[in-house]
Amino acid sequence: MISKIVRPLMNEIFYLGTRSPILAYKKIETLLQQYNTSAKHDKIAILDHIAKAYHPDQEEVTSQIQRMTSSDFIKNCERIHTCSEPKYAQLFRLIGRQPDGVRSLVHLRADLLRFLPEMDSPDYAKRMSDNLQDLLATWFTTGLLKVERITWQSPCEIVQRISEYEAVHPIRTWTDLKQRLGPYRRCFAYTHHMMPNDPLVILHVALMDDISDSIQTILKRVSPTSNKSEEIQKENESLINSAIFYSISSTQAGLKGIELGNSLIKRCVRQLQVEHPQLEKFSSLSPIPDFRKWLMEELNSSSTSLISSETRSWLNSFLTSTTTWHLDEEILNKIQPILMHLCAYYLTQIKHPRTGYARDPVANFHLRNGAVIWRLNWLADRSQRGWKQSLSIMVNYRYYDFVKIDQNSIDYIDKKTIQIDEQVSKLL
Repeated sequence: MISKIVRPLMNEIFYLGTRSPILAYKKIETLLQQYNTSAKHDKIAILDHIAKAYHPDQEEVTSQIQRMTSSDFIKNCERIHTCSEPKYAQLFRLIGRQPDGVRSLVHLRADLLRFLPEMDSPDYAKRMSDNLQDLLATWFTTGLLKVERITWQSPCEIVQRISEYEAVHPIRTWTDLKQRLGPYRRCFAYTHHMMPNDPLVILHVALMDDISDSIQTILKRVSPTSNKSEEIQKENESLINSAIFYSISSTQAGLKGIELGNSLIKRCVRQLQVEHPQLEKFSSLSPIPDFRKWLMEELNSSSTSLISSETRSWLNSFLTSTTTWHLDEEILNKIQPILMHLCAYYLTQIKHPRTGYARDPVANFHLRNGAVIWRLNWLADRSQRGWKQSLSIMVNYRYYDFVKIDQNSIDYIDKKTIQIDEQVSKLL
């Protein structure tokens, strides 16, 4: 297929594209149709071919460098840039000019990332993925994105996708979805004009009377003044003091590595402050997705000095042989201080071996945004998912004023400094 279809198509696309992108339109459409209708192994072969065949020619680049003279530095740089730019970069720009080209490129990069371990030339494919990421980053800069509030009255297509894309707390029924889009709740999404009705990042917010310590309170739609579930038809402004970011989901795998969620939170904070000037507190209520996994690694490690052998023995027994210990008050009282200490230690001290930032991906996201690890919440997520991920513990990452947020973000990115509240430091 490569020699009979793809290579001739690519040659025609490059030839026509240098004359005018309009002339290459039909050929690009044919190439995309061929790729989209191909089986997985054929898609991998096509991507492998493009990544390797249209990579910069090393001999040509070396030759241009050797021919550099001091007489015309700018022309020298232009020649080197021309020969060192991969030819597939031109292909991506031509695809981007198609009516649905930007969406096609996002899906193409998602395939690249997914197929990378199975490709014959992973180094070339990784370079092509990075090149495409750089191009997409210019098209998906936050200045070109729109913040939309999604409500039950929004177009059916985007409401459906809000339900499908929810990755943190799955939406199970239409009633559940309607509640998350109703009073005392806000749902914001980043959208791009080239991908209408297809949200890129989704942020769910609960408007509460204080910073929440339980996801059940939010998902079961409990009134800010009551512990009983009730249908709320109208918001009482006097009961809205805190905005809780309880779910944020990036929906497009092809945009991985392009930071969008952090700016969405900041733009939503400004929008909420306009809508509710009395709002004083902004915080997440976040899962700790890898805590249990890390803890089991520690319990099964013979070299750990973090947990005594006696504690490790009975703790391991509880976590591996019992599924209902979190319903037993006696066990809860015994195990709570130990798990809360270990969780605080995990969030603040355990770093990613390659980057040196927080190992927990959600912690790393909020700390890069400038948030503070404010409070750990015991049994905050009693769902099966919450138990399997973080032993039902959740954490609040608090966002203070924007000056402090920006400084915290700089300190974390530059110095890997993690800001924690006294409530968390006491657990350590």
